[in-house]
Amino acid sequence: MSGSWSWRAASAPGVAAVRSHWAPFLAIQLAAAALVVVYAQTPAVREWCTVIERIKVAGGIPFAFIAGAIAGGVIPEIAKALTGRMGSPTRQWFAASSFNALVYAMVGVQVDLFYRFQTWCFGSGTDFQTLVVKTAVDMAIFTPVLSIPLAVLMFEWKRVGFDLRRMGPAFTGCFYLNSIVPALIPCWAFWIPILICVYSLPANLQFVFALLAEAAWSILFVFIATNGGQPAGHQTVASEA
Repeated sequence: MSGSWSWRAASAPGVAAVRSHWAPFLAIQLAAAALVVVYAQTPAVREWCTVIERIKVAGGIPFAFIAGAIAGGVIPEIAKALTGRMGSPTRQWFAASSFNALVYAMVGVQVDLFYRFQTWCFGSGTDFQTLVVKTAVDMAIFTPVLSIPLAVLMFEWKRVGFDLRRMGPAFTGCFYLNSIVPALIPCWAFWIPILICVYSLPANLQFVFALLAEAAWSILFVFIATNGGQPAGHQTVASEA
């Protein structure tokens, strides 16, 4: 066994996540695509999206927190139930789903603030140059520095029994390679095309579409962050035979 790190090995958790949860993951994405089609053809849906967008603006950070919790803790479980992948609703399942909701509630606040920052910096245009700049800043700075690390660290905090004194090893380069990069790789693969879609959609449709996209992504991310059921912090530097 070689102890060297490799991109191939780091990509394996993302591949395993898709193989394990492709059905609910795909179901949510199909729902998002259907929303876009129905939005274009149905005035009532466009009005509904406008109302949701107004509530979002009026609700501010609290609304972003609640919406994030729904994206990470509610919609994924509905999709799993509809595709026969949810399992038994035990106390352990409820605790895990609740924690997932908390993680994505915090992510939702982060994303809301970042989207506001993006609009302030680059405007709300949907031209090609603006889309490329927003996507690049998101994927090259926000995601690897703030979004993914925070979410992975929260799952590591859970793994160590919510004991901050045991979190020291999580703030090292090895942990970043072992636990954060394996989440970044599928994140980039999923979110780069999704963000281009989000930023190119009408303003009143962006939020609902992004919420569904976040729900689909959360299914993969939770699997990766927990190493397919094993503690993320128990990973070693990936190696190949």
